Amino acid sequence: MNSELTDWVVDYLEAEEDIVVPIKKMWNEWHGERREPSLEVFSATVLADERIEDMGGADHDRDLEFDDPAEQAEYEAQMEASGYYSGPRVKLKSRELTTDHIARMISRHSDRMEAALLSARETMPEDVDEMEEGALIEAIELARELRRKLREAGLDLDAESSEDEDEF
Repeated sequence: MNSELTDWVVDYLEAEEDIVVPIKKMWNEWHGERREPSLEVFSATVLADERIEDMGGADHDRDLEFDDPAEQAEYEAQMEASGYYSGPRVKLKSRELTTDHIARMISRHSDRMEAALLSARETMPEDVDEMEEGALIEAIELARELRRKLREAGLDLDAESSEDEDEF
């Protein structure tokens, strides 16, 4: 199975628009069609392949506290639904990481971050504390400022982004 798995991962990484890909994102797709292996075995197999380069990782719940494992699992599922995967990231050694790729990646991530913050504001309870709401609005404004600075730096952001953003 290792050869089938690693060949599948290499094919995935060759076809993927993103050069750097979270292992868990690939595992979710692989695991949706097959029951084996576990994420841990999948990760170890991928990282051991000489064609693949470890690009570090992310831990999106590093400083968060959860009351129970179910709450943490729900948080992780919400993050993954928004495109944020914790864990190691990899790329094919044969694919070059270019400045254009990094610019597109930053643009996509800033778009996703702003969308997640706006979604959080829309689903915020009516009786939320003013300080909490203010902190979320400030985060949205900081995300928009980042997008403005990216535009000024010459990055091509999605056509969906508009100059007439809602004011709070």
